[in-house]
Parts: sequence; structure tokens; C-alpha cells
Amino acid sequence: MQRFDNVDVFASLNALMRQNTGFYQSDLEIDKEVIAKAAASPDAADKTLLWLSRPSGTYCFRERDVFLKDTGPHNTWRFHKEQTRDRILAYAIELTGVEDGKIRGNLYELDYAQHYQRVKEQAVPADMVRLTYAYGDREQPARCQRQFEIVRKRRRNFVVFRR
Repeated sequence: MQRFDNVDVFASLNALMRQNTGFYQSDLEIDKEVIAKAAASPDAADKTLLWLSRPSGTYCFRERDVFLKDTGPHNTWRFHKEQTRDRILAYAIELTGVEDGKIRGNLYELDYAQHYQRVKEQAVPADMVRLTYAYGDREQPARCQRQFEIVRKRRRNFVVFRR
């Protein structure tokens, strides 16, 4: 597995995406927003991300969210192994700072099939969930939360509720 140290994260992901993603390359713009938000966060746990490229788009999630069962990131990470035969390029991103206005970090290539198995075996259920509304947030126990997933369509996120 390859490792890229102290790279311009956006430029590197763009190059990787162009190797594997033919459609919905604009998903990378959404990923850049996630990465920029994580880079600005004071929380060290926000600095470790998981990114995947598939033939029809990309995804970027906080690592900890992928390991929380029944969350959108967890379900999405597992979906591409369980229900598609797409070629997946997966990377762990460790954000290290900002230099000359560019977000820098280390990229670690992942064996997606092996990492999927690790996520499947080691994921834990969430205790609490935070619901974010236009006029504030609300926290409640996860067992009361209706299962939901975020469906990305072009540049918009849609929340789909399931009972």
C-alpha cells in the first residue's frame, strides 16, 4: 500500500479521482468542503478522514463516523463492498496543517476489501445522535432515532428517513 506524506490534499485527491471516477467528478467539491471543515476544527478526532473514489463519484467521511453503526457514513462505506462490484480506491487522510493556504496531510492507501471487513467487525452502535435543524440542534438517544441515510445527488444532499 502506498503512503504519501505532507502532500497538498486537494491536489492529490483530484489526481486520484481522475484515475477512477468518470462520472459525478463534482462530488470532489463536496469532499473539499468536508476536508476544509475538518482542517479548521480544533478537535484532533476530526483530522482523520476516510475517502473513497468509485466510477460514479467520491465520498469523504470522518473516520469515527464510518465506525458508528447505522449512520450514513457507515452504511455507505459498507454498501460499495456488499452491493456493487465497482472498483474502489480508498484512502485514509491525516490532516497535518495548512501551508501557504493549502491543506496539507498524509494519505494512506487502503485495501478496501480488507478495510471493509475491519469496519464490519469493529463498528459500534452510537449512544446519542444530534439532529440539526435550521433553528437549532437536538440530542436524543440513538435507539429512538429513525434510521436515516444521506443520499447525494449531484450537488445536493437529501435526507431519506426509514422506519
